[in-house]
Amino acid sequence: MSDAILSPAPRGRPAGGALARALLALGVAFFPLGVTLPVMETTRFWFFKDSYSLLGAVAKLLEAGEWRLGAIIALFSIGAPVAKMAMVAALHARPAGGHGGWLARWVERLGKWSLTDVLVVAMLIVIWSGGGMVSVVSQPGLWFFALSAVCLMLASGLTVRDLAPARR
Repeated sequence: MSDAILSPAPRGRPAGGALARALLALGVAFFPLGVTLPVMETTRFWFFKDSYSLLGAVAKLLEAGEWRLGAIIALFSIGAPVAKMAMVAALHARPAGGHGGWLARWVERLGKWSLTDVLVVAMLIVIWSGGGMVSVVSQPGLWFFALSAVCLMLASGLTVRDLAPARR
């Protein structure tokens, strides 16, 4: 990538610039697909197939009485990314060279929970993989969810970078 694309935005322009805006838009567009499309498909005994989306998995956990696990997965896999999207959008509207304040600090804190999404998907695969005659295959929802997380991570990094005080 050229230096013009990755260099900080000039004062008065939105923090993060056009690249952050494009990445944020992609992350927002991919997220609903990531949580509603199946993230995995299980096959038992070669012909019994089940597909699971993140929203479907949370609903199944709640139906099964697993309120705590369902709430934790909903909070970290759905709630945290939505909150981060809103915060990055609000920060992006600020002019570059300004100060992000508490909002920028919260975006950075939420970024540390990005691995939680990966961990949750991995745990779901392990839980439902069972043993012996069960196979698990990733589905498009997993890829849209991962793309959304990466786009949002990059957009937040570019935006927060432009709001950080100049280092000497």
